[in-house]
Amino acid sequence: MKSEQLHSKILGLVSLIGLMGLWGCSSDETAEPKTTTVQLMSYVAGYEEATRTNRANEVTRTWTPPTGYSLYEGSDLPIAVFFTLAGAGSYSEEYFYKSNGNWHISWEEMTAASYYLYGYVPHDQSITSTVSLLDGSSTYEDGAVLTLNNVSTVSPEDICVVVGAKNGTSADNANGLTKGQFNYVAQPTSGNDKGNNYVYLLLDHLFSALRIEMRVQGDYAALRTIKLKELRLQAIVDNTPTKKKTQITVTLNKTTDGSDPISSVVFTPDPNSDDCDGAMVESEDGIELTTEYQEFKSHFMPAGVTKLMLISKYDVYDRKGNKIRNSEARNTINIHELFSGQTEALRGRRYTIYLTINPTYLYVLSDPDLDNPTVSVE
Repeated sequence: MKSEQLHSKILGLVSLIGLMGLWGCSSDETAEPKTTTVQLMSYVAGYEEATRTNRANEVTRTWTPPTGYSLYEGSDLPIAVFFTLAGAGSYSEEYFYKSNGNWHISWEEMTAASYYLYGYVPHDQSITSTVSLLDGSSTYEDGAVLTLNNVSTVSPEDICVVVGAKNGTSADNANGLTKGQFNYVAQPTSGNDKGNNYVYLLLDHLFSALRIEMRVQGDYAALRTIKLKELRLQAIVDNTPTKKKTQITVTLNKTTDGSDPISSVVFTPDPNSDDCDGAMVESEDGIELTTEYQEFKSHFMPAGVTKLMLISKYDVYDRKGNKIRNSEARNTINIHELFSGQTEALRGRRYTIYLTINPTYLYVLSDPDLDNPTVSVE
């Protein structure tokens, strides 16, 4: 039984709700559709910091309840979730979205029922997703295979998968939720037995994270102003850029001991898409860089990635505010050279790279050298 059989009355709202979740489209003159209000709390596993070569181990995990998880940074972003039923292998794809300070789901009413929740965050209209039973299983109670199509290989968002779901007993009690649990018992939202729906989700990362710390060398900053116009990222497998789009297939298995339910994550690049080239910074006026590190973040598909290409475009001004030139710098980061113990990027790791814009002079400040700075990796 597919979603149109399970909730035929409300599926017409799904597209509208998805748009509202992404863009917050609302108007005082337009009445919002009737939806169900829920109280939702989502927690994400901490990124593990990739250890720089010749540096001390800098593993950073946040240890807050639930153990090893912290509130998801994109906590206002919409969440795509499949509400599956155990017995018949049926499901309904729904969206949690935040509006006017409250979380909603597109159902007008919830009835008391037991579901198994599988999904990802953030919901994106360009991504198509499906859920299916595990091989050899006849019930979603055992787990599920979640497939995401048309996913951007480089993304500003931290794309995560649901690795645990449960109905809480209150706004600060997750009812013993651990990884590998997916059973959510919905409370009715009408009638005499009406109750509150506290939705707790645990999330884990599908991508690697990249953190760029960028600054201008001190002597050069005293003479020139640098405004960053673009910072772009290419992920490279050996010497071949990855494709712009990829399919992600995640196999999730129910666990009862809090162990990781993810048994595999398979990335399949779309051969018909262009080479990846994701923007970390795009600024028409430019972001003025200083001698202090400024942080820029992105996320990328890690499978097989051995190199990262950073493309910086910036304008150079003298201290009177006159634009002297625009420049472009390309830096190739070899994972095995900069990060110890790794030959390729890993899911759930964060890679921190320090970049400094330097002048090219050695002993004297000659005009041609001064106005042609380079970007160096520290």
